[in-house]
Amino acid sequence: MTILFSILGPVTATALMAIALACYFNSRYRRWHRELDMLARSMERLPGVPTKVDFADIKKATCNFRETMKLGGGGFGTVYRCTLPAAASKMDQPMDVAVKRFTRDVQNHRYEDFLAEVSIINRLRHKNIVPLIGWSYNKGEPLLVFEYMTNGSLDQHLFPKGGSSSGTGASIRQWATRYEIIRGIATGLHYVHHEYEPMVLHRDIKASNVMLDSSFRARLGDFGLACTVADDRKSVTGVGGTWGYIAPEYAMCGKTTRQTDIYALGVLILEVVTGQRALVNRRKVVDDDDVHITDRVWRLHREGLLSECVDGVLLAAASEDDKEQMNADPGNDAARLLLLGLACSNPNPSDRPTMPDVVQIIAKSAPPPQVPPQKPRFVWPPTEERASNDESTSSSMMSDLDWSTDELQVSLGQPPMTHTQTEERYASFQLQSAGAHHRKTYASFQLQHSV
Repeated sequence: MTILFSILGPVTATALMAIALACYFNSRYRRWHRELDMLARSMERLPGVPTKVDFADIKKATCNFRETMKLGGGGFGTVYRCTLPAAASKMDQPMDVAVKRFTRDVQNHRYEDFLAEVSIINRLRHKNIVPLIGWSYNKGEPLLVFEYMTNGSLDQHLFPKGGSSSGTGASIRQWATRYEIIRGIATGLHYVHHEYEPMVLHRDIKASNVMLDSSFRARLGDFGLACTVADDRKSVTGVGGTWGYIAPEYAMCGKTTRQTDIYALGVLILEVVTGQRALVNRRKVVDDDDVHITDRVWRLHREGLLSECVDGVLLAAASEDDKEQMNADPGNDAARLLLLGLACSNPNPSDRPTMPDVVQIIAKSAPPPQVPPQKPRFVWPPTEERASNDESTSSSMMSDLDWSTDELQVSLGQPPMTHTQTEERYASFQLQSAGAHHRKTYASFQLQHSV
């Protein structure tokens, strides 16, 4: 190339460079327009086409996506807060919105992720679902525009930075507020499971995906992992979810069902009542079996100390009437929700309540669930599957598993092992009985966080 430039001379060389650059940017410009046309056509085919917001309006409103405008982020992108002018939002007045900017790191999947989320949430109309306002696109980056939730996400209030209760707002310290938050989450999940067609599985129910509006009403958000399920099916296969909220059967078979969403809901209910995270650092607990919130609450339930589960922040700010409802005596609100959380997070999916049951229990139109004092063993494969697959490899292996070390040894009919040996045995079983990536990941997780 240098020899060619020396022959042609500096003027010709400069012209060639200019032509090359022009061709490069022209090709990028053409590709961007092709992508935009493809995305626009896909959006137009969606029922109830969402409003297209001009990217220039979003860029200006976010001050060119300034760091100070950032609300948070995750695997699918970053969320910014801004105020769109009335003309941009197609509303009568300016509107506070949250803009989800899909990351470029997932270029091979950005359109699929984007279209999957917008095709689901665009048609959801419910008071406990975060509303979609519109969409936008810029040079390979799709964006979604949601109504801004004034009080942020639930986890910001339950688990304030620094772990100090002084960071917990006054509203979230009220028992009535937390009870209504749980009611709102359950109502929203019931809607997507049973009232909306086709059925939608959220697949990532957790505190950070529950948003709170100006009245602290809970709204389900982030449907980035959600999927619809055809009428003739009950499950879908695919990776999704967050450790601590993942049901044991999902980790084993990789299939998401209503029951896996209900398991995550149960864990979340326990978090809201106790003010503790689903998973804690094992160095911060006295008993290794208390690493997961279900084990901690079930142990106190077995010991008749359910009242000790209630968040101390709630008790400190409670009125006398609220304390009556939080003393976890049978029939009181705290006991109702704690038992419901345990029932929903039962290791065996067939023993979990349905969403209609959950809604009735929270509404107090049905009694609290009957929960055994001892945490049930996780049985895999399920009883009905074992009966029809007696010749399968799975049924020839250990199928009854307990997540506590002592009872796992009893089920194996062997002398007691150390905690580390139990973890290794359980992880080994995971690798043998699950022949896919999900199981290997799950076994690794068990070794790190204990069973």
